[in-house]
Amino acid sequence: MSNYSKSWDGGIFKSCDETIQGGKSFSDIVFPGTVIGLGGGLGVGKTTFVKGLLEGLGYIGNVTSPTFTLVNQYNLDSTIYHIDCYRETDLESWMKLGINEYINSGSIVIIEWYGYIESILPSDMIKIDFKMLSQNSRQIVIRK
Repeated sequence: MSNYSKSWDGGIFKSCDETIQGGKSFSDIVFPGTVIGLGGGLGVGKTTFVKGLLEGLGYIGNVTSPTFTLVNQYNLDSTIYHIDCYRETDLESWMKLGINEYINSGSIVIIEWYGYIESILPSDMIKIDFKMLSQNSRQIVIRK
């Protein structure tokens, strides 16, 4: 699954544009089969980061939070699944929704609020945590 290297270390991002640029930069180390977990509170920039990540992978189009749809699918050279666990935290429900099929599809899978279902996610998943430092400043940290 993950072949993460230390070529992207996150950092402090002081605007939406910087967060998008961070996502674009991160896209250089993402490949089909990568599972990425995004953690942090509401409004810390997770979906903004995903916009940059998808842009860096070549996606041109609208990128929205899957908070209400649970899963958004973006089709590029490979499929990208953008999943949000904020409204559905029950592991059994995610199993019924086919979370394992998404994870094992060979696609890029991005999971916001991954902590709710971490026990069923791959151990080699890339975990990225977002922390609000001020109204305009966020810290983004990769952890293994």
